[in-house]
Amino acid sequence: MSTETVNDFPYHSGKLAGMNMLRQIREARGLTQKELAERLHTTDVSVSRYEKEDSRLNLPLLRKISEVLDCSIGELIGERPLSDTKIATLDIPGVQKGAANLKIRADRSAHPVHPASPVPEIDVRAGMGAGGEALLEFRPDGNGGLMEMDAVTALWELPPDYLHRELRVRPGAARIIEVQGDSMEPLLQSGDRVMVNLLDRAPSPPGVFAVWDGIGVVVKRLEFIPNSDPPCIVISSDNQKHRTYERTADEVNIIGRVVWFARRM
Repeated sequence: MSTETVNDFPYHSGKLAGMNMLRQIREARGLTQKELAERLHTTDVSVSRYEKEDSRLNLPLLRKISEVLDCSIGELIGERPLSDTKIATLDIPGVQKGAANLKIRADRSAHPVHPASPVPEIDVRAGMGAGGEALLEFRPDGNGGLMEMDAVTALWELPPDYLHRELRVRPGAARIIEVQGDSMEPLLQSGDRVMVNLLDRAPSPPGVFAVWDGIGVVVKRLEFIPNSDPPCIVISSDNQKHRTYERTADEVNIIGRVVWFARRM
C-alpha cells in the first residue's frame, strides 16, 4: 500500500490515514446526500458509499469533494481539525447535540451557521486597463481565491449557500462593483452595488451585464440577435434618454452577467 501526501497530510492509497469526515462536513453545510450528489454529478447512493467506505475516496474525488464543500482535504480525511468558522452552531433548545468527534462546543446543537464567503468589491475607476483588467486579473490571496489588492475597496461576506443556490455563482467568480450614471434607471441607480458573475459572459438568454466600453466599465442590457452573420449584440439602456446600438460580438468586451444588486434606503 503506497502513501502519498495531500495538503501536508498522509493518504494511503485505498484507505484514509485518518477518519472519514465527509458526512459530518456535508451535514454542517446543511446538505442532504441528494444535494451533494447533484453538485458532484453523481447519485445519492454513491455519496452514501463515499461516507461509509474509505476505499472509494481516491485523490481526484477528494479534491472534487473538498472544492464543492469548501473545505480542505485534510479536514475530509480527519487529519486536520474542522474549522470553527465552518462548523459554527446555534444554541437551539430541544435540538439533538452534535456528534462528539466534531469540534463543537458541548452546549451547542448540530444545526450550523454557514460561514460567509467574501466577495470583493472592486473600484472600477482604479487600476483599469483596456478590457477591465481590474475585474478579470487578480493575484492569489492565499485562501484559494484571486484578487488585485489595490483595487479591492471592501469584502462583502455572504452565505455560500445563497451564492450557490439562489444566485448560482461561485464565490471565486463573483465581483461587486458600483453603478455609475443613470443609463439603467429605474432598474439600477447611480451608487447601487451589483454583483457580476465572471463565468457567465454569453448574452443568451438576454440580461444585464457589466461591459468594458473602451473607456470604463458600464452596466448595460445585452441581447444576442439570432441568426446574425457575423454574430451581433444589441446594447441598450433602461433609461430611454440613452440610445440603443448594435455591435458585432467580437467588438463587445463582456465582463460578466449581473446577478444581484443592493441599494441603501
